[in-house]
Amino acid sequence: MVDRIHADEGSAANILQLTVIQQMGLEVKINKSAKSLTGFNGATVIVGTIELDIYAPPVISSQTFMVIDEVSPYNGILGRPWISKINAITSATHQKIRYPIPWGGISQINSDQAMARKCSAQGLKKGKQTQFLPVNQADLKGVEQAEEKADLVPDGRAGQKGKGITTPQ
Repeated sequence: MVDRIHADEGSAANILQLTVIQQMGLEVKINKSAKSLTGFNGATVIVGTIELDIYAPPVISSQTFMVIDEVSPYNGILGRPWISKINAITSATHQKIRYPIPWGGISQINSDQAMARKCSAQGLKKGKQTQFLPVNQADLKGVEQAEEKADLVPDGRAGQKGKGITTPQ
């Protein structure tokens, strides 16, 4: 049993931490073929893959996981490959996953809300430590052009910059 697993419809891959694989004693099963996985921070991580069975009672499905050696509040992420294979419907609002079972009916996985809050807090702490690299001037040219176009407001007013919603005064 592995806890702290996040089901994410936005993830194109199933992901597991290397430490989880090591604790299960399955490190020898990792396929070392190089693949890349690009994260939100733009960093590319070279990973291995492993085939594992996922047991969501009573459904067992074989899935390929990308193995990463990165710090994360989650031990793993179940992405679109798993969600679509078991025909699941996820609800972030309700923190539930529902999926059909073979002989008819629907099964449900409920989130541990205390654990979800803990993982979110850990993620926020990690996010505050993130350092950003400076953007080079070539990358800013496209942004400056987009800002100039955005300066024209539909009612003809120009040159008014700002963020958010503007209210008449």
